[in-house]
Amino acid sequence: MRRSILILIPFVILGLAVILIPWPVISPPANGTPFTEGAVIPKIFSPVNPYAGISESRQGTERLIGQAWGDYDQDGWFDLYLTDPAGPNLLYRNNGDGTFELAPFADTVSLPEARSAGAIFADYDNDGFPDLYVLNRNEPNVLFHNEGGAGFVDVTAQAGVGDPYDGKTAAWGDYDEDGFLDLYVANWSCNPDCGRPTTGDTDGFYHNNGDGTFTNVTRLLSTKVDGGGFVASFVDYDNDGDSDIYLINDEFVSDDGNALWRNDGAGCDGWCFTDVSEASGANTHLMGMGLATTDYDNDGDFDFYFSNMGPMVLLQNQGDGTFLDTATLAGVDVGISTEGWGTVPLDYDNDGLQDLYLAVSDVMPNGTPEDALFHNRGDGSFDTMTGLGEEGRTMGVAYADYDRDGWVDLVLGDFESGYTLYHNDMATQSDNDSISVRLFGGGPINRDAIGARVYLTTTDGSVQMQELHAGSSLGAGNALELYFGLGDNQVLALVIHWPDGTTQAHNQLAANHSYTFTYTPESPDRLNATAILILLIIVVFAVLAIANPQKS
Repeated sequence: MRRSILILIPFVILGLAVILIPWPVISPPANGTPFTEGAVIPKIFSPVNPYAGISESRQGTERLIGQAWGDYDQDGWFDLYLTDPAGPNLLYRNNGDGTFELAPFADTVSLPEARSAGAIFADYDNDGFPDLYVLNRNEPNVLFHNEGGAGFVDVTAQAGVGDPYDGKTAAWGDYDEDGFLDLYVANWSCNPDCGRPTTGDTDGFYHNNGDGTFTNVTRLLSTKVDGGGFVASFVDYDNDGDSDIYLINDEFVSDDGNALWRNDGAGCDGWCFTDVSEASGANTHLMGMGLATTDYDNDGDFDFYFSNMGPMVLLQNQGDGTFLDTATLAGVDVGISTEGWGTVPLDYDNDGLQDLYLAVSDVMPNGTPEDALFHNRGDGSFDTMTGLGEEGRTMGVAYADYDRDGWVDLVLGDFESGYTLYHNDMATQSDNDSISVRLFGGGPINRDAIGARVYLTTTDGSVQMQELHAGSSLGAGNALELYFGLGDNQVLALVIHWPDGTTQAHNQLAANHSYTFTYTPESPDRLNATAILILLIIVVFAVLAIANPQKS
């Protein structure tokens, strides 16, 4: 009997390990869609408005800008919404062949009488279709509900998000992880047009009640929200699994400096946000206007690059809750004479490193403005490229791989001449591979999976980390899709960290494909049930062995 018990001990231990160890959910490879062939044009980026069918009919010349990518009809192709402060906003449907056309119901979201600025798509009610939020100057913002891809309906009044101030950029994130996206509205409220106030109108922070309505909870942040904001972003800067908030303030209106609020969970009369701006070193004082949030040094945490009327700033995350400005060392500060605006991270050459694009509207005193494209060298520094080689007063920029050829494209907003779609033509100059990842939530995870992280390991041993964000740059909504450059490497593993702590691992993913992964809340339960069944079988055999010992 003693021998039987000793023999069974390892099996019992194995059964307990299966239950107690938090194994990741291993899913079979998704059926990835191969990338399509791109146009052959010998430039890094080329303007394609006439071919793509994008009009440059912007009527306003105010410094208000808005460009948002979103797949409103869920056909797999990103559509484009462009704002105008003195004419109708335009909604373009992506035809899937490199061209666009005005959506059949574009007039219902055009707001021809509004002075529109930023815009962003997000599925606030988890019905599977992205809704549209449009920011306006000194009049209520508008929330359009997506009617199953067949049109939009203005639901601003019942939702309670008609923020009436001078909105610039909106951001969505689920700060309390209840499965519904909350909303931050950055207001740059310089009144009148444009004397210098001591403070502006407050920003707006709205909690999603899950029933189609929102509650204003700006009081939870308490400080640094007095109307100097150009852009905010929900981002887990300290890697503790929840969404914090970083806000870019303009010292022309507010002398508070930028604000970083750490998410500390439930309590504090609703929810606890701790202002760690000063303690973290993220409270930079400047005329901030745009924000790019990215892990440019591939060390597993998020860094902040933001623009200024003067030297730009790159706050490198030190991994201990503090930041250090490395813009000059990295070669991305540009200099004191440049007026920067929107900015985005993108791996434009698919080498596995996040590059930076900066929109530039002016060079003082009378220089020629030209945007900057910074190529990541992989050693903490960047080479300065020549942007798109186009002169103009650019303010806005947003990215998407609109033609699904595996190379990230850009749309730029010039406040004087309008919007230009730029196609990424690096396929003619590089053999680098890539993959793209779209995530969809379910159950306790918001449908857009905002806040989910993806870790990608390649055969050279490097690990890339990206997080799905909604709201950044300036007045912008980037595509809700993650783009990973591979260089000449293959994918070893892709691990998704969902906001509720669930992980899913995938391997055997082919390069140059687009993959879609959907959260499956039943997976952990299935795993535990299997483990329990295995343990029960082991216990049954153990009991039988003890009851009927073999004779030696």
